[in-house]
Amino acid sequence: MKSVDDIRQVIEQLLEQELKQHPDCFLVDLLVSQDQAVRVFIDSDQGVSIDQLAQINRSLSKAMHENHVFPDDDFSLEVSSPGIDTPLKLYRQYPKNIGRMVVVTLKDHQIREGMLQEVHPDFIVLDVKKSKKEHQILKIPFADIQFTRVQIRF
Repeated sequence: MKSVDDIRQVIEQLLEQELKQHPDCFLVDLLVSQDQAVRVFIDSDQGVSIDQLAQINRSLSKAMHENHVFPDDDFSLEVSSPGIDTPLKLYRQYPKNIGRMVVVTLKDHQIREGMLQEVHPDFIVLDVKKSKKEHQILKIPFADIQFTRVQIRF
């Protein structure tokens, strides 16, 4: 019997092939449980569509069956985008959120809240409102970030 890690590697390889058909899409996370439940989280540079997710789900399911990823070919597969409350995990998720309010939790547990202004390979720039008229521009290295959440405003 294959280990969960082995299965995960095979699925990642199959996903890599499938995502070549969707160059704006990328893998955010892949969870494989002992009970053969597979959860795939996909995002894209512009925001992933339901049609893209459905197509990836169909293609990946077919490839998993063809490659006998699980010995009995009995598995559940869920392909979705990360939820709106899911922290940003990858650098590639940041640029599409420029201009949005974010809450950044630093590794030293400090919290910074502000408008995401810029994204660079090594850091982000936040515009933090100090008072009604006063703003502070913060440059935060990715190395200092524990996680970042986008604030949804209604």
